[in-house]
Amino acid sequence: MTYSDNPADVEITYLKGVGPKRASALRTVGIETVEDLLYYFPRRYLDRSQLKSIAQLQVGEEVTVVGKIVTQGLLRARKKFYEIVISDDTGNLPLVWFNGIRFIENRFKRGMMLSVSGTVTDFRGAQLVHPEIEVLFDDEDDAKTHTGRIIPLYPSTETLRRFYLDSRGFRKIIRPALQKYADHLVETAPQSVVENAQLTPLPEAIKQMHYPHDLERREKIRQELALRELLLFQLLVADRRKRQAGGKKKHEIKPPDEPYRDLARQLPFRLTGAQKRCIAELIEDLLKPHPMMRLLQGDVGAGKTVVAALTMALVARSGYQAAMMAPTEILAQQHFETVSRILENSGLTVSLLTGSLSAAVRRKALDDLITGRTDILVGTHALKSADVMYRALAYVIVDEQHRFGVAEREALLEKGESPDLLVMTATPIPRTLALTAYGDLDLSILDEKPAGRRVVKSALRTEADRPKIYSFIREEVGKGHKIFMIYPLVQESLRTQMKAATRAYKELKDDIFPDLQIGMVHGQMKKEERDDVMARFSSGELNVLVATTVVEVGIDVPDATAIVIEHAERFGLSQLHQLRGRVGRSERQSYCILMTDVEPESDAYRRLERFVATTDGFEIAELDLELRGPGDLLGKRQSGKPDFRVANLLTDMKLILTAREYAAKLLENALPVTDDERVRLNRFIKRQRELETSSGIS
Repeated sequence: MTYSDNPADVEITYLKGVGPKRASALRTVGIETVEDLLYYFPRRYLDRSQLKSIAQLQVGEEVTVVGKIVTQGLLRARKKFYEIVISDDTGNLPLVWFNGIRFIENRFKRGMMLSVSGTVTDFRGAQLVHPEIEVLFDDEDDAKTHTGRIIPLYPSTETLRRFYLDSRGFRKIIRPALQKYADHLVETAPQSVVENAQLTPLPEAIKQMHYPHDLERREKIRQELALRELLLFQLLVADRRKRQAGGKKKHEIKPPDEPYRDLARQLPFRLTGAQKRCIAELIEDLLKPHPMMRLLQGDVGAGKTVVAALTMALVARSGYQAAMMAPTEILAQQHFETVSRILENSGLTVSLLTGSLSAAVRRKALDDLITGRTDILVGTHALKSADVMYRALAYVIVDEQHRFGVAEREALLEKGESPDLLVMTATPIPRTLALTAYGDLDLSILDEKPAGRRVVKSALRTEADRPKIYSFIREEVGKGHKIFMIYPLVQESLRTQMKAATRAYKELKDDIFPDLQIGMVHGQMKKEERDDVMARFSSGELNVLVATTVVEVGIDVPDATAIVIEHAERFGLSQLHQLRGRVGRSERQSYCILMTDVEPESDAYRRLERFVATTDGFEIAELDLELRGPGDLLGKRQSGKPDFRVANLLTDMKLILTAREYAAKLLENALPVTDDERVRLNRFIKRQRELETSSGIS
């Protein structure tokens, strides 16, 4: 290995106190280099100046106490228990365990300094039973190496703990790494931004994140590091936008004329105010000389397909082609039918292209496309296949972008010459997330439901309510309505007690509703079989559909008035909201019933209570972001999704906006960048482009 002072160049294996085995464990949490280790920040801090002393403890209090082990051993009363006694300057405190004795006996030794948390109980004086414990220091000498009052506590895993990489283990390797390498960290932000924003120098900021002078100062430092992260991300976003929208369009869209306006007037329903506003925003962009890059957000049932159809018609009437890509064949088929119905009197030709078409049908579809007989093409990712050639592709619509990757989106865009782009999603996205993950797109929001749609009534129920629910299902079917029953698993698992779709289907069909027509769909079925069951359910041949989350997006069955979701605690809130959107798609009153067996006092139960209390998709998305983070909310395949060490998308809106401003100033040369800084930034952007490309096209 060539020696370097730059921690980004030093593999973690070569840091003193690590070695190959520990390095392998550290790689499981993304620590490959010493720089990665320096950016592995504490999950929380123990401020010893704010702790209670042992002499101050009161029975019934929830407390955290720091003390040194003075005695330990196995004791017997009516049953055996293990006791550790810790001491501070004011007194002694017994810690008691009745279970897991062997683990406790082997883990701790006299002289260790512990942080213990729990509820104070009374048995011949104050004690803590089965407390949470964190080893702070091995002994007095170890404790003396930390002179401050604030002790960093690091996140760990079972794998890391096997190699003694708990909080004290991390402190033992991070503290000397800070001393040796922190001053050699390369600043990630241009110096002009550092000076303009009055940022603490990066080496000092990193040191303060690990060993802050006080927690108020630490939060200021966190915000400064978050701004650096967000700035880099906004530069990536700006680069992507520049590449996709930087050129001038080769096509020119004609403004709406009277025959075009007649299309909207002839619809069998009235457009909502939000639909009219969004169509106007899109048309304004389509008429501009530079390619449109816009995100259309709409809650479930808000009417995005109508907006897409009318804007595609405008492009097609100008002599160009439009392509609309959906993530599944079921959704592509539904979009095809909806768009065809809306444009049936327009004189435009709408075609469908999916992977399951026969060879002959596919050949005709491709021929119609290249010759220009097809004006609008709807399909799956087959639209971007190498053999798909467009005569004049000028408008690309990607539905449910989070099911694709950025690179898949770009592959379809490359089929035309600087085409306009519209990304659509039925997953409401918090503004902070939209400004980061979709920051390269302008934003249009459909925030109204079509007239006549009723609010879906939601309820949280337990196993005791099941007989009433089955009676309710029978009543709804008797009215000619259809029912979804959703399960998180396809088949039973030995590791869980959850009901699965296959067993539930058999029970419902044979024992509970033998007189009803019941079908089942799940992701392990062949596509043709799944499509056949869905068609039978839509047509009314089936009354009840047992399903997994394959029905989460885009299934439009107006007669469906109830959805029962089993083990609701297993789903994210945004996913539950999507499932709830499968009903309430007509003027009939509809219902969403969440089934759970978790304790009413649990966090999981309270989370579900918050869900049933609102039908606002954006409120639910904010809550989901708070609980689960951006990765889960966006979906795992979203290439380029934000993955931040310190930025908090729930609370850092101001920093996100500030980062956007700085990114714009840098790109406009309103803030200077040195040659070295430009090389570094370009290298970073190029690396991220490569990551997007390698993760995207499938």
